[in-house]
Amino acid sequence: MLKDWVYLKEQDCYFMERVPYCLCPEVPEQQCMNIYVPAVFLTGEGKLTEKVHENGFTASTVPVIFENGLAGYMEAEPFDLEDGRSGAKDFLQAGFVYVSCGCRGRSSRDARGKGCGKSPLSLVDLKAGIRFLKHYAGVLPGDMKKIISVGISAGGAMSTLLGSTGNSENYEKELQRAGAFMEETDDIFGAQCYCPIIDLDHADLAYEWMFRGKTHYTGMPFVGFGEGDLTPFAAALSDRLADAYVEYFNGLGLRHPVSGEPVQIGKEHEGSGYTCLMEKLEESAAKYLKKLERGEELSGPKIPATEAGDYIRGCYEAMNFDFPSESLVSVSGIDKSGWLSWDGTKARIAGLDQMQETYHRRLKLCPSFDDLNLIQAENQELGTPDCDKMHFNPLIAPLMEQLQSEFPRETSQYLEDYQKISDDKELAQRRYLINPMNYIGTEEKADLAPHYRIRVGSRDADTSLMITLTLALKLMNTGRTDVDYEIVWDEPHGRADYPGEVAAWVQKICANVE
Repeated sequence: MLKDWVYLKEQDCYFMERVPYCLCPEVPEQQCMNIYVPAVFLTGEGKLTEKVHENGFTASTVPVIFENGLAGYMEAEPFDLEDGRSGAKDFLQAGFVYVSCGCRGRSSRDARGKGCGKSPLSLVDLKAGIRFLKHYAGVLPGDMKKIISVGISAGGAMSTLLGSTGNSENYEKELQRAGAFMEETDDIFGAQCYCPIIDLDHADLAYEWMFRGKTHYTGMPFVGFGEGDLTPFAAALSDRLADAYVEYFNGLGLRHPVSGEPVQIGKEHEGSGYTCLMEKLEESAAKYLKKLERGEELSGPKIPATEAGDYIRGCYEAMNFDFPSESLVSVSGIDKSGWLSWDGTKARIAGLDQMQETYHRRLKLCPSFDDLNLIQAENQELGTPDCDKMHFNPLIAPLMEQLQSEFPRETSQYLEDYQKISDDKELAQRRYLINPMNYIGTEEKADLAPHYRIRVGSRDADTSLMITLTLALKLMNTGRTDVDYEIVWDEPHGRADYPGEVAAWVQKICANVE
C-alpha cells in the first residue's frame, strides 16, 4: 500500500500522497493520507537514516503529527503542503513527520451513490489511519508511539475523540468493515484540539446559557441565515435550554484542579464555573496585551497599535472576512474600554454580559445545533443513509412542550418532529459514539491519551466557551492526562494559537520519551 517517496526541494522533504490506509475503502479519494518527512530522516532510496535533526530527534524517535481536515463534519480529502488550512509547513519546519489524513464525512457517497459517512465513520477512518501508521512502524519514519492528533472544529472533535477512545471495542465492527489493520492499536500520545465541536448531547443547552438573554445573532450566511433577532418562541425556548444546562453542568461533579472545590454555575452568569471561565479570559487578554507591548507576533487580527491603551480603545484597523464579497476587508477596531482594563500586569473583564455586547456576540439561532429547520451540519452528521438530515437532541422536546399554551402555532410546527426521536436507540448510539464526554472519567474501556492541548478563541461563538472549559476540567479530574488549556485572545473559530507554540508543546511532551 506504500508508494515511492518523492523529493520536494522547496520544503526539503520527501512525500507520499494519496496513500490508502484501509483495504476496503468506500470513497478512495477521502480514505487516504499524505505523508511528509523532513529529508534528514530518509536516504534517496527511501531508507531511514540515523541522522539527528537539530530538534534532537532521529527517524525512529521523531513525533508524528496526524492532522485531519474535517470541517463542519464534512468529508475531507488529505491536505497538501499548499493548502492554507493545514499546519503542514510549520510542523515540517519544526522537523516533525507530518501526516494529513482524509476521511469520510456527513455527505460522503460510495460508488453506487449511497450515503456512507454518517457518525461515527469519520472517526472510524481516522482510527484506521492511526492503525496503518503503526502497521508500518520502522518502515515509515516516525515514532508511532508518539502520534499527535491535530484538528479544528469538527476536526477538533475528532482529535478529542482519538485521544479519549483509544482501542475502544465500540468501533471494531466498522473498522473491520473498512479493512483496517485490526492487529494494530489506535490509541495516540497527544491530542491538539482546536475549538472542538463536542458534546452534541448538551451543546444546545450550553450555547443558550452562554448567551443568556442575547436575542440578536450575527448569522451564518454559509449555512443559510444572516443577521437577525430570535423570535419570541425561540427566545422562550432559549431560556429553558439555559436552565437545563445548569442542572447538567452541576451534575458532572467537576472540581477545580488546584483547590479541589466543586465547580458549579447558577442560572445567570454566576458561580464558581463562571468564575473559572472569566479567569481564563482574563489570562488570555493579559497574555495578548503583554505580547502587544513587547512587539511580539500576535494571534487574531494584525493591528498597527503598539500601545495597550490604543488597542483597548479600538484605535486600530483589523482585517475581517466579508461574506457578501468573499474577501478580507478592513474594519475599525472594537472599543473594549467599557469592560476591559489593564494595569500592565493583569487584565480585568467587567463581565461576560458586557463583553458580549460588542466583542463576543451571539452567532447562531436557537437551537444552535439541532436546528428547527435542520440546516446545521450536525443535523446531517447524525442522519442516516436513508434519512439524510434528522433532529437528534431528545432533551429539546420536553422543554418545547412547556411552551405549547404560549406558542401553539410554533409548537404544532416543530414539536412532533423532535418527539419522534425520543426512543430512537440507533440515533442515540450514533450520538454516543462521537461524544468524548462518554469516555473521559467513565467506565468505558478506552485508552486515554497522556497529553491534551486545548485551544479556543475568545471570540469563538460557534459553540459555548463552556464546552472547552468542561472538557479541560473533566480531563484534569481524571488525574490520568496532563492538560494544557488556554483561551486565545481575539481569535474567532479556527486555529486559535500563537506562532510556534504548538510545535514547542510537541517538542516538550515528546522529548526524552522512550
